[in-house]
Amino acid sequence: MNHLLKMLLCVAVLGNFAVVQSCKKEDKPMPVANTEIDASTLAKIKSQGFSTKDAQKVAGGYVVEGDIFLSEEILNQRIASPVMKVAHAEQYRTANVITGLPRTITISVSGLPQIYSTATDAAIARYNALGLQLSFSRVASGGQVEIRHSSLGAGVLYRSAGFPDSNGNPASPILLNADANALGSNPNHDYLATVIAHEIGHTIGFRHTDYYNISISCGIGGNEGPTTAGVVQIDGSPATAEANSWMLACIGAGVNRTFNGNDASALDYLYGSRVLNPLPDGLYKLVNKNSGKVLDVSGISLDNGAKVWQYGWLNGNNQKWYLTYLGSGYYRVMALHSGKVLDVTSASQEPTALIHQWEWLNGLSQQWRLLRNADGTYALVNRNSGKVVDVSDLSMNDTAPVWQYGWWGGANQRWYIEKL
Repeated sequence: MNHLLKMLLCVAVLGNFAVVQSCKKEDKPMPVANTEIDASTLAKIKSQGFSTKDAQKVAGGYVVEGDIFLSEEILNQRIASPVMKVAHAEQYRTANVITGLPRTITISVSGLPQIYSTATDAAIARYNALGLQLSFSRVASGGQVEIRHSSLGAGVLYRSAGFPDSNGNPASPILLNADANALGSNPNHDYLATVIAHEIGHTIGFRHTDYYNISISCGIGGNEGPTTAGVVQIDGSPATAEANSWMLACIGAGVNRTFNGNDASALDYLYGSRVLNPLPDGLYKLVNKNSGKVLDVSGISLDNGAKVWQYGWLNGNNQKWYLTYLGSGYYRVMALHSGKVLDVTSASQEPTALIHQWEWLNGLSQQWRLLRNADGTYALVNRNSGKVVDVSDLSMNDTAPVWQYGWWGGANQRWYIEKL
C-alpha cells in the first residue's frame, strides 16, 4: 500500500496507548517480510481488528493496513468490545464508549489557521444535526478534546487521539499538521471538516469502517473475513458495503464525506435510540412520517376507551402528549386534555389491536419504549406486546385508526416527536 500514500490520505486509529499514524510520502520505516512475524503476533493483530495482510515488522512494533503503527504495548492490550456490523464488509469496533449521557463534549482548537476553526465548527455541526444524546460544543480553550497544531514531519498530516478511556471520557488531543509540507495553511474546507469529523469519531469510540477490508477505501488490501465474536447486526443495513463512510481508512485529497445512512445508524446505535431515555419529560406532538398528521384522541373525548387516530394538526390539547420517563427504558404517554394515557385495547398482544386512551393503571400495555431511527423519527414500542404504534393501512386520511403492528420499518410506523 505504500505506493498509494502519495495519492491517498490514510486515516489511522489509535488504541488507548501507543498506536502512531505514519501516513508519510517519505521517511517511512523500512519493513521486513511478513514471514518474520510469528503466528502469535499475527493473532494479536487480528484480535485488535486490524488486517494482517501485508503486515510489516518495524522498529518497536508493526505497521498494518499500510499506515497504522502498533506498538508491542498496544498489541498486548486485551480488547473486549462489541463489533457493530454494517453491511457485509463495513464494521465498527469500539473498545470503550462515552458514558454519562446525555452529555456535551467541548472541543477547542489552538495554534492553527482560522480555516481549521471553521472546519471544526462544520464537523461539530454534522454530529449535532443527528440529534444524538452525545453533542459537541466548541470552546476557546481547554476543551475536553483539544485539536492542536503539531509539526509531525513531511507528509504526516495528522495523528489520531485514540479511543475513550475506561472512565467513558473522550481521547485527546488530535494533532493536525498545518505545515506547508502537510495539510498546509488553507486546505479545502469540506475536506478538512471530514478529516476532523473522522478524528472526532475515534475519540468517541469508532474504528475504521473497513478495518478488515481496507480495499474498500484504499484500493488494495485483503479481506480477512468478518469476525464472529460480539457481532451486532444493525437493522436495515444493506447486504453490500458502501464506499462513502466517514470512518473509512483512506480518503483522497479534497474529498468530502458526510455521514451516510449506515454511519448515522451506527452513531445512533451507540448514542441515540439505544439510550434508555432519549427524550426529556415534557409536552410533545407526535407527527406521522407517512401522512404528516398527528396522533389525536378522537372527538376530544375524556372517556376511557376513546380511540386514538391520526388527524391534521389543530393545536388541540387532545393532540398534545406529555411524556414521562418511568425507568427501565419506558415512558408513559399522556393526553394533555384528558390525563389518560396511550394504551393497547384489552392489553392485547395481537397485530391490529387498536390503540386507545385509558386511565393510568401502570400496566405493561401502557408503557412505551422510544427507539430512535437514523432518519430522526421514533418507533413507539409497546412493553407488553413488542409491537409498534402504526397508522392502519398506510392511510393518509384524517380519522384513520391507529393500531399496533409488528415493526417492518414503514413510514406509517415512524413518528417525529416534536417538543411543544
